[in-house]
Amino acid sequence: PPAPAAAAPVASGSNMTGMAMPADAKMAKGTGTVTAVDATAGTITVDHAPIPEAEWPAMTMGFKATPALAQSVKVGDKVAFDLKLQGGAGEITAIQKQ
Repeated sequence: PPAPAAAAPVASGSNMTGMAMPADAKMAKGTGTVTAVDATAGTITVDHAPIPEAEWPAMTMGFKATPALAQSVKVGDKVAFDLKLQGGAGEITAIQKQ
């Protein structure tokens, strides 16, 4: 009998593997001021301007981020960031001090 078709590899752990985004994910950009950083938990809290792509008003909220990204900023930094939006939440995929 023919061998079963191999399942597509599933990316786990690092977000750097398998850059394909789920069908319901979309990208957005935001700007704001960092109000908290937790590199251990992998979160950056940003007091951000409205994000039209997410239909979010200006607010302060925490986002998931890799430890390396979290360590690259500190409280008080004015930042521009890229978000991956999925399921009503955002994950910072890139962040730059302004």
